[in-house]
Amino acid sequence: AYIKALEDFQQQNPDIAVRVTTTPYAQYRDKLLVAIQGGRGPDIMSLDEIWTPEFAAAGIIEPLDSYIERSASVKPDAFFTPAWDTNLWQKQVWGIPLNFDVWEQLFYNADHFRDAGIDPDKPPRTWDEWLNVLPQLTAPPQRFGIGLLGHKGEDTVVMLNSLIYSNGGAIIDEDGNVVIYSQANIETLNFYLALSKYAPAGVANVGEAEAVSNFAAAKVSMILAGQWQQDTMNARATFDWRIAVPPAPAGKQFVGALGGWNLAINKACKNKDAAFRLIEYLTTNKEVQKTINSLTPALRVAGEEFVKEKRKQPEVILQTLNSGRPRPISPVYPQISDVQQQMVQAILSGTPVEEALQKAQRDIEEVVKSAR
Repeated sequence: AYIKALEDFQQQNPDIAVRVTTTPYAQYRDKLLVAIQGGRGPDIMSLDEIWTPEFAAAGIIEPLDSYIERSASVKPDAFFTPAWDTNLWQKQVWGIPLNFDVWEQLFYNADHFRDAGIDPDKPPRTWDEWLNVLPQLTAPPQRFGIGLLGHKGEDTVVMLNSLIYSNGGAIIDEDGNVVIYSQANIETLNFYLALSKYAPAGVANVGEAEAVSNFAAAKVSMILAGQWQQDTMNARATFDWRIAVPPAPAGKQFVGALGGWNLAINKACKNKDAAFRLIEYLTTNKEVQKTINSLTPALRVAGEEFVKEKRKQPEVILQTLNSGRPRPISPVYPQISDVQQQMVQAILSGTPVEEALQKAQRDIEEVVKSAR
């Protein structure tokens, strides 16, 4: 899809030659930084949204405000607001969103619901309802009510943040204060532990891939996962699977944590105008957006069509996308995430929730202080 899109772009712009380099995610960030330090960085770099403020603060990427002002197509209103907002840092815009998605929807096995006497047309909507149905769906060792993430990985953090946000909590507030230690977050982490009682043993070692495999094999009745996993279910699940907006505490609404990719221009780029022309093409051409993305296109009109054409229950996905919130927008986000991962490991190993949260508060305060 990229090859076809870039061939078309170069036909329309014969003065611009484009060369693409792809790298597996696990090695990408390190290879990118090495290339930049060696003066061999690409003119345009695709950045995981959680890296964008880090690269901006380090002076690696170019602010794009002046380019946006002159552009006829790159306008904030044309994109999903949560995706656009991941590019804002220190009152400037540092990237243009290519795609985005939200952790997550509630995937559930409607056949298991029927077997347990639960109406599959009425999945749980509140945390209390969620906990009430889980015992009915759990019959170890053959079946468990939920597949829960807990390993040391970013997928665990994004899933946990969605629970935190849905309960009115935060990691860092709008003023930049660290607020992970709060009554709301104590409640959330205790709820997470309550969920873990209905998951297969070893939650501390479970990542997205294992949870999804267990659900597709009908070993667990529910998981929290993004819409991209519908491709997996279509290929592997042999039962009546559905999705729903995940439950939230009574009186509150679900708020998912966002992920996705932004396109940024290297500060050292000698062809910045040409680079922005390509970014315009990749991010604002509706058909290109729909063909090159496997996550939801960030261009609103393309994203809405993509979900409606390619996904089951698109209205559920669009609701979670529009209410999503970025992870903490910070130049030291990777270190913040690492603290959260260690916190989850500690809680699952028996450390009291309040104690683990207090340590996370101190550790993130130190991380944020070091960046000032």
